[in-house]
Amino acid sequence: MSGAQVVGLGLCTPVGTSTHMTLASLRAGLVRFTRTEVLDEVAEPVRASRLSLLDDSLTRTQRMAALARQALAGVRPLLDTLPPGRVPLYLGLPEAGLGARVEQEALVAAVLAETEGRLEVVKVHESGRAAFFEALATAQKDLHSGRAGALALVGAVDSLADTASLKALVGARLHLGRRNPDGRIPGEAAGFVALARSGAPKSLKLEATGVLLGTALAVEPKPFSQRGPSLAEGLTEVLHTLRRDAVTGARRVDAVLACQPGDSFWGTEFSRAYLRNASLMPEPLRVYVAGEGLGDAGAGAGPVILGVALHRARWRQAGARRTLVYGSADGGRVGACVVEMIRSAREEP
Repeated sequence: MSGAQVVGLGLCTPVGTSTHMTLASLRAGLVRFTRTEVLDEVAEPVRASRLSLLDDSLTRTQRMAALARQALAGVRPLLDTLPPGRVPLYLGLPEAGLGARVEQEALVAAVLAETEGRLEVVKVHESGRAAFFEALATAQKDLHSGRAGALALVGAVDSLADTASLKALVGARLHLGRRNPDGRIPGEAAGFVALARSGAPKSLKLEATGVLLGTALAVEPKPFSQRGPSLAEGLTEVLHTLRRDAVTGARRVDAVLACQPGDSFWGTEFSRAYLRNASLMPEPLRVYVAGEGLGDAGAGAGPVILGVALHRARWRQAGARRTLVYGSADGGRVGACVVEMIRSAREEP
């Protein structure tokens, strides 16, 4: 396999402050949907998926920084085993618009300080749920060309659970409530994925858990933010690209994992794109939506759902190893990847 290999994973979500806790909680169907002190137009508390260890008074940037620092703990041991030098970091962040303003400089400074200079930010993608996939594509390109060396770190973080962002959701009437049964539950998450160039894990004595077979990006011309019906042109293009790829289109995926919240717009988007790319899809069709366990974690959903993809084969049947993961941002950016689990020699057959 020539794709970049996943050799490390660090996660932090409201359902778990570590990779193991997060994946185990999602597997068990646990949620952390709680009523906040923010009230909607009918004086009903707004529900959110919040990490309870963080104070409710923290700003969006402060919550994101705390989530990112904790998620980095999952890949810090890996960084400590590498030879001296800085590891390139490709970071996915929220898209501009809905939610409180993110102080990017302060956030990046907090991430770099946590690893004591072991990381170097190469590229930041501000495109919401598609940001992680754009960061993956950039990192994979740099690994292939040699610009990134043998290993790169791809991360994404977001929070829509701070007070200012919750109020913005209420103002836009996007939250789930009595007057909007088709709304979303805001959430938060952070994650970092260590990618190694093909062949590098053996030379660096690293163990790969999965291989990134391919990524694809597109832009939806009529996105959710325009409040019109979904035509799914962007997601259709992304799936079409993966379907025609010699590697990712070689056979069907075993499941589809979406970084989306629960709004019906996203269900319609997938249904239309699915029908145009049925030969790539699993039979029977199996789709897991991030909003079911995390709420709307925005940009932070990407690495978490990729982690679920790499571990789902251990949860279910042995043959479930190839997974399609995708994310569509409110503003129209769309990204997707196909990842295949690598069975460890330590695992039972």
